[in-house]
Amino acid sequence: MLEDRSYGIIAVYEEGGAIYYLLLQHNAGHWAFPKGHAEGSESPYEAACREFREETGIHDGHILRDKSFIENYSYTIQDDRVNKTVQYFLGRVTHKSVSIQHEEIKAYKWAEFPEAEATITFAECKRLLQEVRQYIETENSA
Repeated sequence: MLEDRSYGIIAVYEEGGAIYYLLLQHNAGHWAFPKGHAEGSESPYEAACREFREETGIHDGHILRDKSFIENYSYTIQDDRVNKTVQYFLGRVTHKSVSIQHEEIKAYKWAEFPEAEATITFAECKRLLQEVRQYIETENSA
């Protein structure tokens, strides 16, 4: 079995007591969070930030270094089974302006939790969204 690692940012925007999650529709058609592979000697955090900037055009906000969320899933490509691990960092952004990278991204949307959960394509990513929501609610009530 092959191993693959990617890194991403789960971006949230808060306004008027509502929390919005940034979702991207990748060119393959599925809806998920921004992510990609590390280049050279990038750390997971550096790779996640670079991929986020490239895919969304967002350069501001606060990315939490010390808290990450893990997504694991498997898929098959050319008869090889791939075990994929994605490490996501939480990013709190200050605006909702997005400029997508059209080579990889088809569309985007900011969505509150119910719409985000309904939009996300894969079950493991939905589980991740639930985990992030619980973390944010705990942090906001502290």
